Amino acid sequence: MKFNTGILFIGLIGLINLLGCKSEPKALPDQVQEAVAIADENPGGSTYAVTLDGKPLKEMPEPDSIKLQNKAKLDASRNFYLGHLDDVKSYVSYGAQNLKSGYVENAIQLLSKGIEQFPNTSDLYLYRGIAFVQGRQFGPAVNDFWKAGKAVEGQKDVKGMLEKTEIEKKINASMHYEIYKWMGLAFQCQNDFPNAEKMFEVCGDFSNNSDLYCMAYYWQYQAYSRSGRIQDAKNILSSADPKMFIMPVTKPYLDALLYLKGDIKESELVDLDKLPTSSEEAMGWTVKAYALALKAELAGATEKQIQLLEKITSSAYWNQMAYIAAEADLHRLKGFQYEEMKAKELKSNGKRNQ
Repeated sequence: MKFNTGILFIGLIGLINLLGCKSEPKALPDQVQEAVAIADENPGGSTYAVTLDGKPLKEMPEPDSIKLQNKAKLDASRNFYLGHLDDVKSYVSYGAQNLKSGYVENAIQLLSKGIEQFPNTSDLYLYRGIAFVQGRQFGPAVNDFWKAGKAVEGQKDVKGMLEKTEIEKKINASMHYEIYKWMGLAFQCQNDFPNAEKMFEVCGDFSNNSDLYCMAYYWQYQAYSRSGRIQDAKNILSSADPKMFIMPVTKPYLDALLYLKGDIKESELVDLDKLPTSSEEAMGWTVKAYALALKAELAGATEKQIQLLEKITSSAYWNQMAYIAAEADLHRLKGFQYEEMKAKELKSNGKRNQ
């Protein structure tokens, strides 16, 4: 069966509430008018994106404290953006914060405007590429990641222009690492494992600590296993050691590798009946649950694999890498063939143009 995901983001955009009161200017330069129009958009209704077969993806539930944090950061980045339209960082920070809040289409619009003005900025292409992946548009994502990689080619230890969290500082991933990690996923979701494995190998080249290696090996093992590089896959697992010094945030990747190696039982890895209740929980849960699905696939247990993939995609956190990979696997098993989404212009009320 061939499925054409021609429906693109139903009701994605509405209005963001402005902070305080603002008077309406009598006239604004075209650039400012357009910037305000984009900044005032926010998903209308509750559909933020759609799956590969056009099913709506809803707002991701977060604890109230996280919601308030995200809103404050979104408002701050919005104000910085509107006050600094000639500063590339304003486009990167506001686009990235929209993406973190789940506003995929708005992030794509903002980052695209930034690219028009600053066409050789790796950060803009990286975040727009991530937005395309989360919007299930894998071809355009690969194009953006190539451009992001080209923009930092020959540079060493590039970290990007956004301020990192304390955890991100400790993990210490470079722009190169993030670019090729996400590009590997984009290839994998198109069932292109030979190219996926090359990208994940490059991640290994840009790894300088156990955390980065564990994350790269997790994805690399999958690509090797599926493209017939069995011995290379075994070599990956031989590197997994429970005594490795890693941070709690990356421990799910190590645990998943140890499970695939046979050192951890399925019951010890993850509780599938306890769905995550925050993005923080979802990262580790989806990473481990997807390892179960992979092992079922490699064992030829297709029915079990489908059940596991359906369990993963029943969770609410559709922006996680392992969730997106699981969704792509599930649709492939059900006979769908990936086709690139076709853009559909949206009216301001959130309804599609006919």
